[in-house]
Amino acid sequence: MGTAGSTSLPGTTRDVFTGCAAAERLFDEVAADPDAERVVAVSGPGGFGKTAALAVLSGLFETTGSGGRAVVLVDDAHELPDCEWDRLVRLADDDGTRLVVAHRPWSGIDAARALPWTQPPVRLEPLDRAAVARRIAALLDAEPADELVDRVWAQTGGMPALVVPVAEAALAGRPVAGHAADRAVHEFERAPAAVRDVLLVAALGCPIEVDALAPVLRMESSQVEAATAGTWSTGLLTASGAVVGLVGEAILRQVPETRLRDLRTRVALVLLDRGESAVATAPLLVDAGTRGSRAAGVLEAAADELLLSDPRGAGEYYTAAVTAGAAPARLGARRAEAAALSGDLDTALRLAEEVLERPDGQARALAATVAATALAHKGMLAQSASLYQWAEPSVSAVLPLIGVGRLAEATRLVAGADPRPTISGTIRSLTAQGVLDSVIGSPVAALSHLLRADALVEPNGHGGLLPDTPAALAALVAMHLGEPEVATTVLDRAITGRGCADLVRHRLLRAWVALAAGDFAGAADGLKAATGGHRVADPRDELFAAAIEVGIARRLGENADLENAWPRARDAVMRHPVDLYVLQPVGEIAVAAARLDKDRWVEPHMSEAEALLERLGSPPLWAAPLHWYAVQAAIAAESPAKALHHATIVDGMVLAGTPAGAFAEATRCWLRVLGGDVEVRAVRHAALALREAGLVWDAARLAGQAAIRTPDRRSMSALLTCARSLREHDTDPPAEQSAQARTGPGGPALSDREVEVAELVVAGLTHKQIGERLFISAKTVEHHIARIRRRLGAGNRADLVAQLRIRLAQREN
Repeated sequence: MGTAGSTSLPGTTRDVFTGCAAAERLFDEVAADPDAERVVAVSGPGGFGKTAALAVLSGLFETTGSGGRAVVLVDDAHELPDCEWDRLVRLADDDGTRLVVAHRPWSGIDAARALPWTQPPVRLEPLDRAAVARRIAALLDAEPADELVDRVWAQTGGMPALVVPVAEAALAGRPVAGHAADRAVHEFERAPAAVRDVLLVAALGCPIEVDALAPVLRMESSQVEAATAGTWSTGLLTASGAVVGLVGEAILRQVPETRLRDLRTRVALVLLDRGESAVATAPLLVDAGTRGSRAAGVLEAAADELLLSDPRGAGEYYTAAVTAGAAPARLGARRAEAAALSGDLDTALRLAEEVLERPDGQARALAATVAATALAHKGMLAQSASLYQWAEPSVSAVLPLIGVGRLAEATRLVAGADPRPTISGTIRSLTAQGVLDSVIGSPVAALSHLLRADALVEPNGHGGLLPDTPAALAALVAMHLGEPEVATTVLDRAITGRGCADLVRHRLLRAWVALAAGDFAGAADGLKAATGGHRVADPRDELFAAAIEVGIARRLGENADLENAWPRARDAVMRHPVDLYVLQPVGEIAVAAARLDKDRWVEPHMSEAEALLERLGSPPLWAAPLHWYAVQAAIAAESPAKALHHATIVDGMVLAGTPAGAFAEATRCWLRVLGGDVEVRAVRHAALALREAGLVWDAARLAGQAAIRTPDRRSMSALLTCARSLREHDTDPPAEQSAQARTGPGGPALSDREVEVAELVVAGLTHKQIGERLFISAKTVEHHIARIRRRLGAGNRADLVAQLRIRLAQREN
């Protein structure tokens, strides 16, 4: 074999065995002492590197020289007949022979026992995660990302022949196919039929145990034992007995669908007999299309188990149970409940209605609760309240009852309630008490009850069938209390940590909070995230979405946008009945209507809202914000008498812990300003009170309105500065920074008249109001603003306002 030479092992060859300690140890021993007598076995399943190990050893012996003595390397020795094994025994008996025998770990190689082994066999085993990482690192010549290592390890099970091709496919962003998948299929197809059958049912989830495999494969136990031994020798199983992920996928693609369905059913039934859960076996039954009472019962049990944690999956299993033979009438109410919990309200209503309309319908109480929940989420609170009490009194009816002004009934329900000692029962009780307290008790206590209810919902994202989420109700109460930070926190937690059933609701409320705070970019982004830029099917959500759209347009002073948004707002307010929980969006739409001289569309709804509040005793928490909107609508319509009427009402409902006092003070101040009585200190105090109540934009607008009505130049400057400082935080930082980059200190200068217009634009005044203050027409104001926008390169009004704030600040400095 040549003369002796260097004993170093070529690196490129050894890289193949990176992470395989047994093989590396053998290579080191041979390289260190190639002349030593050696009779050793290399044992490993297919694809684990036996042939490659022999190639490395051959290279080593060729490099170091044979010294005239035999070097025999034997591959696939498990396939040798007995006579060949006898020859190997004779070779091994010669002094100085170096013999390496590679074979699969068959249990029946009796002839191998006669060989005079000089050391324990070298076993090639699956790579652990650390070894997989080292092999990928050798491929990359760099440390691989944990995500890549985890993915390759999961798909290959540490099978050495698959690690590198799977890693290369993952790095290239392509599906694992070609060599890797072909290698798996080749190993599967070359195995005996019984071994293939074991691998196939193992890929379907059957344990590699004789008592599980025998009934599935319909084989004798002795046959199963022999096949199982052969299965381990293929290298297609992980240490736990599961088929390697990539291999399982490739195997299943080779089998006709009819046979797969039959085997899935058999495996599922065996797993059930062994005590496996319904959730674990249900996917097999669904994939197999299994029918019959047992399959239907398993699917129903799986659905029951998943109902709260995965209602969408539960609904699919209920439907599969009906397909398998379960009675539709018996599962109708639970299918409706699953649909409601997953947010599919239309399906929930349809299924519940089918149960309620059958005279002999089963589970009618549950169906009534489902229908009541769906109707509440659609804003039909009166009908919801009736259905919640279909079978027996329920505290879930408290929210819809109070929502439509039926306070006495709600109070009796809470007083007579005997809450169930369950999490869902506690959530319903806390929610009911919180809503009731918001009307007749302490608003702070109300918020506390609702936050506690929301905390109980958090672990799994569901609190059962509720007329509204505690998170949404807590956010509404927090907003009415003037605590937008609390509303933001609870909504952000609900959006990021819950299921998708109420995601639209929570995102719209989050956008509503941003609107009130003057964060118009955040409000617009939240609206788009919730609706995708389209109208919403559910009337309640559509009402909030439409109100946010007109609210943004109104506050930015974009009359064209407001006109465009009005039809949606008009339709939304017409479709949704007035209830306690939508008073703010109704009020916002009323202000927009007054601005556009379309009051007639909203006046009946505002009157209905006032009547509702009177039935509830005019609770300050809910009533004061509505009357504030009414004041704004009256101001927009230039109707001081109406504004005074609502101001008088707000004056009489000041309650500690609510923004009613801020509304009362700001209303009185605003009316004085409209009459020409501008006192800087009073305006500033009222504006700051509005800011503390969470109405940042309204606060700035009050200061701006006062600025245009004072004849004193110093007072006007002070009030404009106050307005700008109040609105500073609603500017989108990236927009402001980009504006500064474009206009900087060396940007185009503004004329004195343009500076005057700019100050009033930043203060939030309309074209008409700016014209009145500067004694020019609204059309001339429009021309000034258009010219300023062109000179500054502003894309829209929000960008213009951001740039003007920087310009004015630079001018003052």
